[in-house]
Amino acid sequence: MVSLRLWVHGVPRIARRVQHVPRTFQSAGRYGDIVERQHWVDTTAVRRAASRLPGRELRREQIIEAALSAIEENGPHALTGQIADKAGLGRTHFYRHFASKEELDLAVARHVHRELTAKIRLTLDVQGSPLDVIRAPVTQHVMWADEHPNLYRFLVNRHYRRSTEKTAPGSSAFASELAVAGARYFPRYGEDSEAADRNVAAIMGLMDASVLWWLDHRDSTRDELVIRLTRQTWLIINDRLQELGFQLDPHLPLCEPKTSSGTTRASPR
Repeated sequence: MVSLRLWVHGVPRIARRVQHVPRTFQSAGRYGDIVERQHWVDTTAVRRAASRLPGRELRREQIIEAALSAIEENGPHALTGQIADKAGLGRTHFYRHFASKEELDLAVARHVHRELTAKIRLTLDVQGSPLDVIRAPVTQHVMWADEHPNLYRFLVNRHYRRSTEKTAPGSSAFASELAVAGARYFPRYGEDSEAADRNVAAIMGLMDASVLWWLDHRDSTRDELVIRLTRQTWLIINDRLQELGFQLDPHLPLCEPKTSSGTTRASPR
């Protein structure tokens, strides 16, 4: 009974002591949460305010160029600090223009993809045999990768897929553009979109894996790589053409694709 009375009388005293615990300690957890929320709000507010500043797009382009330079110099996993140093910015200022490293990576990938695609498109008007038509963009693809090995690794390592502006940028501009060219020569090539996508995926895998291997090992000359990839790409494309009922000699000239007016130009003899 004594013990019970002591316990009963002691409870109010303990309660009073708890009530007198300094508020600093009572609210420490909540204060930390508030600071975190406030930091997030401040960062977002700063970024939104920066988005309205004059010259923002120019500054973003400068950061993208700095990222390209940092990747070329330090490899595909260049750090935010390395990119900020190249751009002459502190990390705080960096995040005024890009919400995250992932957002910057996407912007860099789009930039690289557009550059590579533009170069490959210049080669797609080549006339001649199927092997000639394939060899020209393969050569440009391999040359670009050879000149920018770390940018190429960056693009492939990020696992980006082929795209339009509505989707994520693609690692293999070559595969996408070659598919478009194939559809010009053989309109039925793209009628079955799933089959066409499978064909493009196979070419993407071949190109990206082969070029990455070559960049790492250099076990053949660049010309030998081009010849090998041209031949292997033709095998993938020809398999799809045979499914559609086409029988082609890869060494004979192709009939030229239809012009925009709907007429067909004479096949070279």
